[in-house]
Formats: sequence, structure tokens, C-alpha cells
Amino acid sequence: MQPSDTFLLAVTAADNAPGSYSHPDATSHPKTWQEEDEELYPLHLTLEDHEKGGIVPVGWVRPRVVDFLLNHWPADVLGERETLEVTTECVYFADWVLQDGTEGMDREIARLAEYLRDNGYFAECLEGWRNELYAIYADINSSYFTSGRGQTTSTAGRNHVFSIERAAAAVFGLATFGVHMTAYEGEGSGMKVWVPRRSATKATWPGKLDNSVAGGIPSGMTPFECLVKECHEEASLPEKLVRQRVKPAGVATYFYVTQKGWLQPEVEYIYDLQLPSQDSPDYVKLSPLDDEVESFELVPVHDLMQSLRTDPYAFKPNCGLIIIDFLIRHGFIHAENEPNFIEMVNRCHRNLAEYVAMPLRG
Repeated sequence: MQPSDTFLLAVTAADNAPGSYSHPDATSHPKTWQEEDEELYPLHLTLEDHEKGGIVPVGWVRPRVVDFLLNHWPADVLGERETLEVTTECVYFADWVLQDGTEGMDREIARLAEYLRDNGYFAECLEGWRNELYAIYADINSSYFTSGRGQTTSTAGRNHVFSIERAAAAVFGLATFGVHMTAYEGEGSGMKVWVPRRSATKATWPGKLDNSVAGGIPSGMTPFECLVKECHEEASLPEKLVRQRVKPAGVATYFYVTQKGWLQPEVEYIYDLQLPSQDSPDYVKLSPLDDEVESFELVPVHDLMQSLRTDPYAFKPNCGLIIIDFLIRHGFIHAENEPNFIEMVNRCHRNLAEYVAMPLRG
């Protein structure tokens, strides 16, 4: 492949939902999003939230899922009372579910997701079942909270409303959260970055390049504690080294739409880890511990940039975006060498709060 004059394509591989962008290749979302039958339904906790307006949805539901809820509800298995109710404009939780609060939503969403999985619905999402729960949030101005029903002591956040199997989040267009860390050595033009290659047996994006360490945040776990866990499991990095040297570097936010049209708005808490010099007694090479990573390579930063220009799709999509964000923050990509610089920065930090509720801590 011939090198591109822009790094934007590596960003749009992950942030590919519709938007007002200037670059001709800036939106690569599936064509189904432009068709009339892909009118999306906002998912709210209550019907009141939709009717009064101004409440950010919990998620976004596709017509295929609405058709299941309206026409294929398995009353003989899940009961006559539906978990989610549908109007011509939105989807919302049945009041009998909300009466049991988080416990009720956890229970009924789990029953629904397991039924969908076991009966072959939306297999492109649910075949990747992980037995791992993600925390889901609602607008703090929802009537669920203002009515006094939404009391929570969850460590996931004060507007945490339920948790859902990781693979099922895309079925309901729910925001997901993860951690990504870039481990590197040296500085300036001499910098080198640790780049892993995903295992060929991975269920998703096998053989693609990845970030040094990355993983989804299980419900109830803080981003940093998740990072410490992933550093050990994926890269054999000692906990002491990580806690002493890792630096938080903000968040990356983007809206990904799969090739099958499933919505995945994602927030990644990002971290940098500059390793000590190789002659230091504290130096550690990254190496695979579990079966998720095939190998690690220490790549000179300018070789990494050339690779992203030549093949912007060599990385798992969101990992390419995270690498671009790293290169911007460290001054390797800037307004003088990138014609789409402002657009790239904006797309690495899309305002997802316009689409789905974000967590509130404290």
C-alpha cells in the first residue's frame, strides 16, 4: 500500500458513526445507517424521560431488536410481562422491573440476554459471550432518580443503574468503558513503543496489532485497578512497577459502528508507562502471560508512524485511534505535519454525552 498523507484513516476506523466531517473518507459507517428502516429508538429508563425531553438516553436500539420485542417476545419462557416496552418513538423499562431497582434491571436484562444468546438472536454480537459484566449508566436527571427510586451505593458511580453481559451491550447500543495503556522506552526521536500482536485464536480481530495493554472495565472495578490487573494478565508487568510509573493521560471517546450495523459508543481511560532504561535493575520487558497476545515487539516511533500511514487498518480499530492520540500528546503528530489535525483531535474525543449517559463519580 502507498503511504497516505493523513493519519485520519486510522482514527475513522474506530470513530465511524455519522457526523459532520470535512474529509471525504471521514465516515465509514455501514450503509444500513442511511436506510429508512434503520431509524434508531432511544432506550430510556422510563417513558416519562422520553416524553419530557432533555434526558440523555441509556442506549440506542435498532429496528431488528424492536421487532423482537414487539413480535417475538417469548412469553412461555420469560413471562407475559415484558422487560422492555416500546412506543412508536422509544424503548423503556417496564415499571415492574424498575420497582426492584438495580437488582430488577440486572436480573431481567440478564434473563433477556441469555435467551437471545441461547436462541440464536443477534449472533454477530452474542456469539462473543464473555461472562463479564459491564456497568451501564443513566442521566442523573432521569425521573428514575428524581422520584427517589434510584438509590445506589455502587462503586461504579452514583448514576449506575444496571450491569449487562459485555457481548450484549451492542445489542442495545450501550456505552462501554475500558482501559488502554501505551508502554514505551526513551524520548523524542529515539522513542520506541511496545506493540503486541493479538492471538490468531482471539474471537475478535485475530492477528491485528494492539495497544501495549488494553481491556474492558468489569462492573464495579475502577479504571486504575482494572489497568493493574490487565498489565499483569496481558503483559507480565509487575504491579509495583505499574503503580510507581504509570501516568493517567485522560480519556479517548469515539462512536464505533460494526460492519453489521451494531452501535458501540466507547470510552477508554488512557495511560502512559515509560519504562526505566534497559540497564536499570527495574527494567522489565513486556511478554505474554495469557493466550490473548501472540507476541510483543519494541517498535521505533517513526517506524510506527510509517506503518500507520501505509496501513491504517493494521491495528484493531480502537487501538489505532489510541496510538494516534498518544502520538499527538507526545508531539509526533501536529498541525504542521497532519492536514486533518483538528478533525483528528476532535474525533479522538467525540462528545459521547450527546448520545448516551456518562458515569458520575462521588
